[in-house]
Amino acid sequence: MAIAFLCTTEIKAYQWPIFRDSVYKPIGNTYGEYQCYGDPCTPYMHTGIDIMAPAGTPAYAVKAGYVKAILTTSAETHWRVVVGDSAGPAECDAWMYAHVDYISMVLNAGLDIGDWVDEGQYIGDVVLWTYNDFNHLHFSKIRFSGESWDNWQDWDFIGNPLDELTDIDDPDAPVFENAYGDQKFAFANNQTGSYYQPGEILTGNVDIICRAYDYINDYEHKVTPHGIEYRIDNDPWKTGYCFTGRIGPYSELYATTRVIYSDDGLCNSQGDYDVRDYYFTVTNSDGDSVIESSDAAYAWPTAVYNNGQHVVYMRAWDRAGNATLDSMTVGVENYFPLSGAVTLNDVVPQPLNGISVTISPDGQSDTTDQSGEFSFDAVGGGMETISVSFPGFVTVDTAVMMNTDHTITVTLLPGGYVNGDANCDGSVNIADAIHIINCVFKGGPAPLPYASGDDNCDGAVNVADAVYLISYIFKGGPPPQDCQEPTK
Repeated sequence: MAIAFLCTTEIKAYQWPIFRDSVYKPIGNTYGEYQCYGDPCTPYMHTGIDIMAPAGTPAYAVKAGYVKAILTTSAETHWRVVVGDSAGPAECDAWMYAHVDYISMVLNAGLDIGDWVDEGQYIGDVVLWTYNDFNHLHFSKIRFSGESWDNWQDWDFIGNPLDELTDIDDPDAPVFENAYGDQKFAFANNQTGSYYQPGEILTGNVDIICRAYDYINDYEHKVTPHGIEYRIDNDPWKTGYCFTGRIGPYSELYATTRVIYSDDGLCNSQGDYDVRDYYFTVTNSDGDSVIESSDAAYAWPTAVYNNGQHVVYMRAWDRAGNATLDSMTVGVENYFPLSGAVTLNDVVPQPLNGISVTISPDGQSDTTDQSGEFSFDAVGGGMETISVSFPGFVTVDTAVMMNTDHTITVTLLPGGYVNGDANCDGSVNIADAIHIINCVFKGGPAPLPYASGDDNCDGAVNVADAVYLISYIFKGGPPPQDCQEPTK
């Protein structure tokens, strides 16, 4: 059965710009991949895919259009040609072919700004790369405006070329590596470098970091998976990241790189010719495939889960549909104050102490004071059920999400009482008559509920009810009656 991932798109049927007659396409760098060359260096996300190919390999247009730019961003190895959908100044989509030999573009292919290019037309040869034998064609999808696109730093990179190309042959699934010691994943307080030690209990808003890579027919160069999803226990899957959408112009790439990739002393992302290590802060996502600086505020809110053990699942996949699932169990513990008050829907005011309050699954219990109030200093996080019960009244269960301080008010309604059981001990005997007498003559507690003491159904609780009850117990008189709630 095919797995449906949250942010995949349908593959479009464009032919590859090189190796058009072969399904074997080695990829040395992927779209959105962490890159940082030099020491020191400024990290950024890779703006396209690098298709590995020997120098001199011919490149072809994947789509017809107009030449919008022929320029270099840095020396002879960085020449590129851009073929867009429009000849005029209006904004349009375009394909960029970079690291193409300049002479092959201008002399052999005869390209110039404004020229029409047919689909499949030869546009130049892969240049000889001068670093680490990394010969490749860099292929990107961009959007910009103008008749001639000279301002390359403002080009907007809008999508993953792998989503547009057909015949993706990729036999290898992504791989998860341990992120922290022998832990499969690492955990840190949200937007901080403060990590939890392996096995330490988690609390508050937590970033989840995983370490993963993929191979796409090039086993010398690790690349990033196409996407990663995560979930807690049996919750729905959430998007961690998905390199399908826009990542923006060069001016935005530094800030957004820091959102997705962890890059500190512990979870240290690296990406150059020789060393590749990718740590993803998967919780930094609002659920879509657009990576924005504001996504860094998102985290796993552990306080909405009950204290105890929870399983964190991680699933990585590539564009060919190969997937890898991994998981680990972690402990969560959060506590918040809970207070409240209980009132009885009864006609006679009375002390409200002794009403039972229990919390599940937290396990704590307490009773109210004379004013009906209760409090707990530290109730476990997650959804808790607050049960309030008192003999003669219907028990009330209140569900509370204990991810912050809470105060609740509960009103109990009469119900489930025994006629004549004025003291609510579960039986009718002389003690109930004494309870009524103490209430009437000595200011003692009223029957609970009040109707349980109205034995003769005259609408009030008074000495006549005690006499009526004594007659029933000792002289075989009529039993206490089931009457309406007293009105006075």
